Amino acid sequence: MLKIPDNKKYRNIPDYMKEHLSMLPPDSTRATVSMFCFILLDMCVLPLLYPRINLIYIITIPLLLFIHLWAIRLLIKDPRSTRVETTLFLSVFSIISTICYFITSFKVSYVFIGITNVWYYITLTGIDLFIIVILIQYQIEKYSKLDYKRNESEKWYNSGRWIPLVISAPGVGYIIFQTTKDSETAMHCLFLCVTIVFTLILAYMSAKFTHKYFFIKLNRRLVSAYNSTEK
Repeated sequence: MLKIPDNKKYRNIPDYMKEHLSMLPPDSTRATVSMFCFILLDMCVLPLLYPRINLIYIITIPLLLFIHLWAIRLLIKDPRSTRVETTLFLSVFSIISTICYFITSFKVSYVFIGITNVWYYITLTGIDLFIIVILIQYQIEKYSKLDYKRNESEKWYNSGRWIPLVISAPGVGYIIFQTTKDSETAMHCLFLCVTIVFTLILAYMSAKFTHKYFFIKLNRRLVSAYNSTEK
């Protein structure tokens, strides 16, 4: 991870790095935390927890309790004093949400749709892990040097915009197959697609905010410069 040299002034660093050093404005912190935690994450809570599967409870309930209590703390505190903490919260929130949506996609596949083919779960896991590695690599590469060229269209992982297609393919395939049977199963297949897509989106957020938090911690003097430009 790049520590920007001390002789570099804030005004001389690239705009994309200035953006990466920015934090949520205090007046939008509570709304963002509430929307992410109590809407985005909680959308998967009911199918995640019902019907009950003990192993899923053991994995997810401590994570859900932890992130909700943390969100409540941030809602109570003065947002001007928690800007760096909020960035860390968004990182941890995204990681927990990725885990929860990933588990939800498995549960919907097995319990509600009845997919028992083990290769389906191996393939879905492999695709998710592959894309997560790409997203982490992208964040590291993007902020590894000051003269990084942002020709994103030339990157192999953006070629054809294939990532959303690949990640949603298992769900789309089952929708086509299952809609010939009954509408309830079709709705479960549609929800499966949603959980897979959200797993990808939240995995991207995990990589972005985790890198952002450590990048900010490493370059605090420039964060102070950024804050002074806001005033």
